[in-house]
Amino acid sequence: MSPRPLHVTFVCSGNICRSPMGHVILQRLVDDAGLSALVRVSSSGTGDWHVGEHADPRTVAVLAAHGYDGSQHRAREFEPDEFDDVDLVLASDEGHVRALQRMARTPANRRKIRLVREFDPDAVAAGTLETGDPWYGGDEHFVRCFAEVEAACHGILHHVRDQLDGRLDGEPDRHVHDEDDVDDRVDTEQP
Repeated sequence: MSPRPLHVTFVCSGNICRSPMGHVILQRLVDDAGLSALVRVSSSGTGDWHVGEHADPRTVAVLAAHGYDGSQHRAREFEPDEFDDVDLVLASDEGHVRALQRMARTPANRRKIRLVREFDPDAVAAGTLETGDPWYGGDEHFVRCFAEVEAACHGILHHVRDQLDGRLDGEPDRHVHDEDDVDDRVDTEQP
């Protein structure tokens, strides 16, 4: 019996702008790396405002301009039970981190929550870990958001490969963090 795929999910507010970008970009990187059987990618929103809708047309347009197809995306809401099936929950901003922490029922689930841009070394160096919401802006905001998410996705893929290597080397199937690697921000936030 093969191990279940490592599951990475992107989360933003309504699942029509930022998280679909991450989902589509990382899925392509995973596919291109030949890891589709080992990695599952998904996305959702913290709210139900757009459930069932397509991604924002500006999201679809910026993805298409860079060779990605976001036309099949349908928005959905993140549900607390999903923590049981996910290894890495990638929040777009601190508001999403807080919302997800309130949904997480256990410390182990809270440890799965990270910011998307934590995986972009340039964003880490600059201290700009939140992905700005392009919804209220023009096309240039969507272009900037795309660049931020795409840069992070390369780091996320590297992280995923490391997690998969650990599984293949016989390490126990574990989630993203060991007990000692917990980010204080995630551990100390209370719902």
